[in-house]
Amino acid sequence: MEIPFWSVVTLITELGVTAAVVYIIRKAYTTGTFLRRLAFGVLAYEVVVNISYMSYRALEHLPEHADKAHEPFELALAIFHGTFSLVMFLALILFFVIAAKRYAAGENYFSAHPKLTVSFLVAWSISILSGALFFVLLYLL
Repeated sequence: MEIPFWSVVTLITELGVTAAVVYIIRKAYTTGTFLRRLAFGVLAYEVVVNISYMSYRALEHLPEHADKAHEPFELALAIFHGTFSLVMFLALILFFVIAAKRYAAGENYFSAHPKLTVSFLVAWSISILSGALFFVLLYLL
C-alpha cells in the first residue's frame, strides 16, 4: 500500500507536538513557568492540522469505500487510536487551560498534581504509540 504524504507529515509532526507537550510540562514543573503561547500554539496546530487530517482519513473509510478491507486488529486499533486520541486532545485542552489559570495565579500546577501529570503523560504516550503502531501495521508491514 502506498503511504499517503500527509500520513507521513502528521506522524512526524505529532512526534514534534509530543516533544512540545513534554517540554511545556517539564519546564512548568521544574521552573514554575508555564509557556502559555507555546501551549496554545500546540493546541491550535492540533486542531488545524492533525484533527482535520484524522477527520479526513475517517471519512475515507465510509461504506462507499468498502473495497479497502483491513484486518480485524488493524480496524480495532484504528477505532481505539481515533477515539483515544480525541479524548486525549480534549484532555490536553482542559489540562492546559487549567494549568494556564493556576500558573497565572502563582501555583505550580504540574508540581502540585504529580499523579495527574504523570497519568496524563502516560495516557498521551499510549495515544501517540497507538498511532505509530497503526502507521507501521498499515504501511510498513
